Amino acid sequence: MSMQIISISGLDGSGKSTQIQLLQGYLESGGKKVFYFHAVQFSVANFSKCTGRTCPSPTDRNDDQNVMKASWSKIFLRKIAFFIDVHRFKMLVHKLQREKYDYILTDRYFYDMIVNISYLSDKRYIPFFFTHITAPDHKFFLSTEPRDIMHRDNPPSQGIPYLEKKDKLFNEYNSLFHLTKINGNREKEVIFEELKNMCHLD
Repeated sequence: MSMQIISISGLDGSGKSTQIQLLQGYLESGGKKVFYFHAVQFSVANFSKCTGRTCPSPTDRNDDQNVMKASWSKIFLRKIAFFIDVHRFKMLVHKLQREKYDYILTDRYFYDMIVNISYLSDKRYIPFFFTHITAPDHKFFLSTEPRDIMHRDNPPSQGIPYLEKKDKLFNEYNSLFHLTKINGNREKEVIFEELKNMCHLD
C-alpha cells in the first residue's frame, strides 16, 4: 500500500488533536510508520521545523491560528508563506515516501489556513494555487457546535462569536474543499471508531 494522508480540519477545541493522537497510537501499535503533521507549525511564518518523525506536538505549539486580527501587511505575508508551505509540503511528502512512511496524519490542514486567512481579511479567499494543494486520501471536518466546545476543558479564549464565524466559513468553503463531515459532538471513542471505519483501518 502506498503512503496515505489523513487530514482532520475543524474549529479550535473541536477535538482534532485528540483524534489524530488516537489514530497515531492505533496505527503505530499495528506496526505502521506514521508522521504527525500540523499545518500551522509547519508554516515558514512560524519559523518551525519538522524533523525526525514529527512536527511539534500539540502541547508544544504556539498556535497563531487563534489570532483574531491582523494588518493588511501581515495577511499578505501569510499568503506568501502559504504559497511556500504548499510547495514545501510536496517536498516533505516525497521525502517521507522515500523513507517508507505509511501515513501522514495532519492536525489541521491547508484548508484550515484558507479559512483563517478569510477570517482575518473578512472576505472570501481562494488562493490562485489552490489546485496545487496536495489532496489528502481522507479529509475530514470535525463538525462541533461552538457552544459545546465552550463547555469543554480548556476552551479557546476567543469565545463563541469567533467560533461561530469560523464554523460558517468552513461550511461555505466545503463546496470547494469537499471535506467529509464527522459529528464531533460525541464521545471521543465513538468518533475514533467512525474515523477508523471511514479510513478502512480495521
